[in-house]
Amino acid sequence: MKLISVVWFKVLPAKFGGQKGTALFNKYLAERFELSCLCSSNNEKDASANYKLINKLPISKWQFIDPFCWKAILQSAKKEGANALILEYPYHGIAAVLAKSLLGIPFILHQHNIEYERFRQLGKWWWRLLKVYERWTCRRADLVLFKTTEDRNIAIQQFAIAHNKSFLLPYGIELTSDTNEPSIIKTKYGLTDEAILLFAGTLDYAPNAEAVKAVYQKLAPQLDHLPFKYKIFICGRNRNPAFSYLKELAHPNILQAGEVEDIIPYFEAASVFINPVLTGGGVQTKIIDALSYHCNTVAFEYGLTSIDKAVCGEKIFPVANENWKEFAQAVYGAAGRKSDTPPLFFETYSWRNIINNIAPHINALGK
Repeated sequence: MKLISVVWFKVLPAKFGGQKGTALFNKYLAERFELSCLCSSNNEKDASANYKLINKLPISKWQFIDPFCWKAILQSAKKEGANALILEYPYHGIAAVLAKSLLGIPFILHQHNIEYERFRQLGKWWWRLLKVYERWTCRRADLVLFKTTEDRNIAIQQFAIAHNKSFLLPYGIELTSDTNEPSIIKTKYGLTDEAILLFAGTLDYAPNAEAVKAVYQKLAPQLDHLPFKYKIFICGRNRNPAFSYLKELAHPNILQAGEVEDIIPYFEAASVFINPVLTGGGVQTKIIDALSYHCNTVAFEYGLTSIDKAVCGEKIFPVANENWKEFAQAVYGAAGRKSDTPPLFFETYSWRNIINNIAPHINALGK
């Protein structure tokens, strides 16, 4: 069975959670199916990729209403002999419906969030228009893949999609051997016995930026009252001038490492991963990544709704939303506990296992 994936944004090289979620989905999908990826022109080709990359889509959100872009998607699907089309997010729903009508091929919608809800929380006035369009696309898809049970239930109830065409496809992890050398970071920054706390994410994204600001203004003052030495590392991209104010924040125990070339040594050095995010939507991919490196993780309940806590053992320390004193005390407690993330977590979130679970439903579309 031949698949063509439509990826309108940059995912290669994959550095951040959303990029990894799409890039690794395609990588492991290509182990089971013949896959072509039609993507935006700013994606970089990789000779080691196990699927065909066609980086010809424009770098513009206007592409969603551009008939020439719809035509390019249809032409590529036809040229590649695709038996099914995969959409990353619902925005190219018009092109997918046209492909279904004119080429007779079904389409799969890979939902990373309930998009209208995410933008409603961010205060965008046009979220109601997006809700109508997202509902329209979901209802016309032949298969809809959701990251969380919560998102799936919202779509079933509000979009009236058929229960038997919606399935879970959680954010996964790639099982790789780690360096297991936490001393690298301590040596680099001249640290000794400080507990290393880590927050990593895309910092020029409003929910993460709000969390960073709160780390300085609400969490660090609470930690300063507790009897332990600590350093908080904040890692991530911040290229948008609107969020440049984060670089002006200062605290003696907080280090902004910026967009580091390799995040793995920071995960391996961390005693605790902190996730004080209280807005936004979808899966907190940063938590899954942290757990994959055996980090104890402290997070508000808001950020844990999408995590299968039953497979995480005692690695997660949940905190009531906005209770910063409790958050600091949880960090203090978590810093003193060491244990490995349970094997069941890795079985549940392995990309290969995730794809093996969904592959029969994709195959059924070609029959």
